[in-house]
Amino acid sequence: MSADISKVLERSEAILAGESVPSRDKSFKNYAISNFRGGIGKSTLAFNLAYELSRQYRTLLVDTCSQRNFTQNLMGDDVFGVTPTIYDALVNAVTAGEQIPNDELAISVAPHCSPFKGGKPTYLVPGSTELFLFPSLMYGQLAQFSQLGKDQKSRASQMILLSLNRIIEQVSDFATPDKILIDTSPFFGGATHLAWEAAEALIIPVRVDQHSIDALRLTLDMLTKSEMDFHRFNTQAGFTHRPLVHAIVMTHCGWNRQKANTPDSSTKFFVEKALEVTQDYREIFTELDPADCFYLLDDFHSSGRISGQQRIPLSELKAGKKFMIDGQRLEVNPSVDRYKREMRNLTNAL
Repeated sequence: MSADISKVLERSEAILAGESVPSRDKSFKNYAISNFRGGIGKSTLAFNLAYELSRQYRTLLVDTCSQRNFTQNLMGDDVFGVTPTIYDALVNAVTAGEQIPNDELAISVAPHCSPFKGGKPTYLVPGSTELFLFPSLMYGQLAQFSQLGKDQKSRASQMILLSLNRIIEQVSDFATPDKILIDTSPFFGGATHLAWEAAEALIIPVRVDQHSIDALRLTLDMLTKSEMDFHRFNTQAGFTHRPLVHAIVMTHCGWNRQKANTPDSSTKFFVEKALEVTQDYREIFTELDPADCFYLLDDFHSSGRISGQQRIPLSELKAGKKFMIDGQRLEVNPSVDRYKREMRNLTNAL
């Protein structure tokens, strides 16, 4: 076993045992949760991380995913017909339309999701299914701007690429957040691209399977390779911004039944594969050793389904409690207690 995975496993074991672990030296205000694969637990992570952040910080949440699962988790049935959305704000921003009033665009979460009551003020800029349409508008305009002279091309392209930055800055005047969390689509084009322009750092969830390892490499390639769309359009706009990678969050980890707090062999295998991938991209991590950016999260079994259906953060669930979900009686499994320690440690790193 490599020294890198030994470090990750030892830190994970200490977290689950309730022991103190070294704190992170760096933290940021604005994070995006991003990876180029669906079904890896990104929405569950975003919802639960938003809740944990709200216990400590005034928080602004932005949903740039056209599936808008993040918005649904936070607003429930209230999401239907909600307007304005991030799509409306982006279209106005890239077409020089009228700015939407901040108190209309940013929605207080607590009245719509009761677990957020009692925490710090938390606001959501809601997502929209219309974001499916946004990449064609955005890249069509960028293609037109590429034909302009150097200075005009740069200024016009910056207007597009920094549109989400401007929206966040405007809404922040109203929400005054300490932390900002952006949920993104598993596809890079459009609003995810703009989220990378707005974010200081990325949280990358990686499921313990080969497809997710491949998606991790693609994500890191997009961050580093000059020929990829992210850098190509940055060059057109005349700037060099890229977010750093602050956390690789391994999701759906399984655990050894014979040895407490120890991942099973399949989980170890894929954690090691992810560590191998990151060694080729060390310069974009917020720690000198990418292994210091790794976090292991449980496979939640029935607890994850209960959390999503009931819109209850996993930290608020108690092992053994039963719920009726889609006609089935489900019980919160004991692994939820591991999750609480894992998620709080991740939150403390932000």
